[in-house]
Amino acid sequence: MKISIVLPIHNEYKNLNFLIKSWSKELNYLKNISYEFVLVEDGSTDGTKELIKKLEEIYPIKNLSINEKRGYTKAVLDGIEASSGDYILCTDSDNQIKVRSLINNVKNLPEEGFFLIGFRNPRKDPINRILYSKLFKILHDVLFNSKLKDPSCPFVIGKKNDYKKLPINLLTQMREGFWWGFVATCQRIDLKFIEVPIEHFERKEGEAGYSITKLPGIIVRNIIGLLKIKFSAL
Repeated sequence: MKISIVLPIHNEYKNLNFLIKSWSKELNYLKNISYEFVLVEDGSTDGTKELIKKLEEIYPIKNLSINEKRGYTKAVLDGIEASSGDYILCTDSDNQIKVRSLINNVKNLPEEGFFLIGFRNPRKDPINRILYSKLFKILHDVLFNSKLKDPSCPFVIGKKNDYKKLPINLLTQMREGFWWGFVATCQRIDLKFIEVPIEHFERKEGEAGYSITKLPGIIVRNIIGLLKIKFSAL
């Protein structure tokens, strides 16, 4: 069995080497499982592109670097499309989620029709990001009633065939809040979730979350996006 690990990446030079090294070391202990890293580099300017080229010589990497920033949503979708694994894990490259969360769930990989999604326990993000998520979850629950504790958690595992079932016209509605939209889209077509606790760590390098000044625009765009997912034709 093969697992594709999709990592959207933007300016993660200080995190990436340790991330790939630690994940590869642990994954090599797994029997009867192969893996690939699908690195969806997104217009980085800090040396990340060059670092990925060096890492390609050591690890099983599919390099999807581009010069112009495509955005988080497009990065995740491009990574899914390029994946060759039987299962796909989508997670972030900021090193807040460690390989242990995958190792702990390898024996619980979901059957067809289900995604395994994490909930951060506890969540180690800036207070403004946590507050925004708690408030936005109220609207998300009203519209979609997913019953998930953490529907924006960037730790999702499923079969490639199930990812392929998701309508692109719905998935692309959320510019910043991709996982909110992902869960909402799954609700629209009756794909189910298994929610498991994962350990979450503080971000040691780089930016964590959006600035206060950008939040009003993000909130408005994401509310409109959720409404489009709710009421658009399949």
